[in-house]
Amino acid sequence: MTSRHERENKKTENELLRELKTLRKKASTLEVCEIERDEIQSELKKNEDDVNALLNATPEIVFLMDKDGVILAANESAARAYHTTVKELLGTCVYDRIPPELNLFAKTKASEAVDSTDPVRFEMEWKGRFLDHSLYIVRDEKQQVTKVAVYVRDITRRKQMEAELQQAEEKYRKIYENATEGIYQSTLDGRFISVNPSFARTHGFDSPEECLRSVTDIGKQLWENPKDRLDMIELLKKQGSVENLETRMRRKDGSLHWVSINARPVLDAQGNMLYLEGTMRDITRRKEATEALAESEERYRTAIEHSNDGVAIVAKNGRHQYVNRRFVEMFGYTAPDEIIGKRVTIVVHPDDRERVSTINQRRWTGGPTPSRYEFTGITKDGRPIFIEVSATRTTYRNEPVMLVYLRDVTERKLAEKALLRSREELEQLNRVKTKAVNHISHELKTPLAVIMGNIRVLKRKTETSSAGTDLKGILEALERNTERLLRMQRETDEIFKVSQEMETSVLSDEMEFLRERLDQFGNVPPEVWSHWSALKEWLSQYRSGSTEGFQTIDLYPFVRIAVENAKQRAAHRKLEIHVEGNDGITIRMDPRVVGEVVEGLLKNAIENTPDGGAIGVKVEESENRAWIHVQDSGVGITEENQRYIFDGLFHTEETELYASKNPYDFGAGGKGLDLLRMKLYARRFGFEISMKSQRCRYIPTDKDVCPGNISLCEHCKTSQDCLNSGGSTFSVSFLADVKQDGGSR
Repeated sequence: MTSRHERENKKTENELLRELKTLRKKASTLEVCEIERDEIQSELKKNEDDVNALLNATPEIVFLMDKDGVILAANESAARAYHTTVKELLGTCVYDRIPPELNLFAKTKASEAVDSTDPVRFEMEWKGRFLDHSLYIVRDEKQQVTKVAVYVRDITRRKQMEAELQQAEEKYRKIYENATEGIYQSTLDGRFISVNPSFARTHGFDSPEECLRSVTDIGKQLWENPKDRLDMIELLKKQGSVENLETRMRRKDGSLHWVSINARPVLDAQGNMLYLEGTMRDITRRKEATEALAESEERYRTAIEHSNDGVAIVAKNGRHQYVNRRFVEMFGYTAPDEIIGKRVTIVVHPDDRERVSTINQRRWTGGPTPSRYEFTGITKDGRPIFIEVSATRTTYRNEPVMLVYLRDVTERKLAEKALLRSREELEQLNRVKTKAVNHISHELKTPLAVIMGNIRVLKRKTETSSAGTDLKGILEALERNTERLLRMQRETDEIFKVSQEMETSVLSDEMEFLRERLDQFGNVPPEVWSHWSALKEWLSQYRSGSTEGFQTIDLYPFVRIAVENAKQRAAHRKLEIHVEGNDGITIRMDPRVVGEVVEGLLKNAIENTPDGGAIGVKVEESENRAWIHVQDSGVGITEENQRYIFDGLFHTEETELYASKNPYDFGAGGKGLDLLRMKLYARRFGFEISMKSQRCRYIPTDKDVCPGNISLCEHCKTSQDCLNSGGSTFSVSFLADVKQDGGSR
């Protein structure tokens, strides 16, 4: 039993030892596993730290989320972006941390990444920042998408730079497209790489695209001389750039124009030419202007050098800077060098040097000077000549100078002296003739009146006596011819009166001219002007009308009254006289002057219109002037005689001097004194008188005679026929009277 018990105990001990050995072995294995686990944990911790360091080293936002948006892992940049810590960020939903308006968009992009299994990239703006998102899926061991890795990069600066770059590109694009100069890039073999719109327009193309498409060989198609382009390329190789190269090129239509080119080559790293670029502008107008200026300068130089007048440029110091050929010849010199640099007085006679110097000094100081005057010059050999001079201030070589024109008027002055002597002799003869005519006229007036009175007494006595018809015929002939002599005497008085008015008008004009000449000297004593005014006043007594008699005249009623008076005086004539116009057309004028003008025009029309004819009078206002038109259907005036119509004593037939017709009879004519007086009035009072006339085509010359009655005319049957065949229209225009508000009254 004991042995069996011992054996059993022995067996148990062995088993225990084996188990203990096994346990020890397992314990050792556990120790090794624990060490390995610690090592693995340490390695994992190290790897985790490395991953975190890697993730935290980037400024990008990085986080891992499940498909529902719950953040499983994140770097510190993500925590900072959401204003929290990494620990607090884990386990939260990313969609709860972004604005609601971006929530749906973010979920859509996440779903898109999960569904497509491909990375998804998109940009989103948040709080003024631009963020670039990249989404990558994460699969498990079964290749199922369980997570989404999100990488977010702040691209705000890049966006700003892109916008700035885009703005810069847009700015330079606008500069390029809107530049007034043509800008181009071209290959060496002659094709355009790019051109701007201005370049295309310069060469006649509608657009840059058309230019690029159409031009395949720049040298042959655009350059007038293709070799010039090759020469420019060689020049670029030598000096690296070309500036302001002027050449002629062809437009699209083949026309030539001038351009100025700036060009430079674009080189590669080895210094080889890749292509050319530069600018080009059209200088055709400038070249044409330059050529025109050169031509103008040549033309004026030729004109001045070959002028019949002497031309000089005088400096402010009174010395000649330039003289032309005629100047040299005029004063007897042989070359300009003999005069240039010398004072102007070298060509002025000693008697006139002081006066010429004074006038020049006044002109430099801006004082009153005559625009044109005469002086006595002196030639190189001492011969005096008469010179007419005009001068003006100008600029020459940036310095103030006097441009002087001189004309040799010696021959004219000598002729004027001869004419003056002849005029004085003729005026003396004319005065003698005028006095004689005036004396005869006055001497005839009284005896003719006595004779006429006695003839009429004898006529009355013969009417009650048994005197024979022969005696009565003799008395009628005596009365008729005596009346003719009286009419001639009255006309002689009228001629004398008009002659006085003409002479007075001429003298008044000469006095005004004299006053202008005197004003040029300045400092004229008051007593001189007093005598001048007294003489003007004395002359005025021989002139009809005056400005002192000016009144406001309503022209249409005034003319209508004059027409009625003319109708009464011409009551024995078969004429139709009509007048048209409106009241309220007023002028300021002496009524007597206007009356004589209107009466004279009506009388002239009546005396030149045959019986059965018509006369039209019209009063109108146009462009601040009041007009009176008197149109007749008379015989008209030939073109040759129209130029003399206002000269006075105008007549087409010598027999008119002895015509026995009465005023207002057809063909009574007159001597043109009325029209002459109108001309003098117009010159004196500032109105205008004109005439248009067409000679009757059936009696084209002054020798042809009108029968004086349309009913006797073999060509005209009505007054309109007569009017269409010829006639005259006299027009008088006055300055219309103006209201205070600027309108005509």
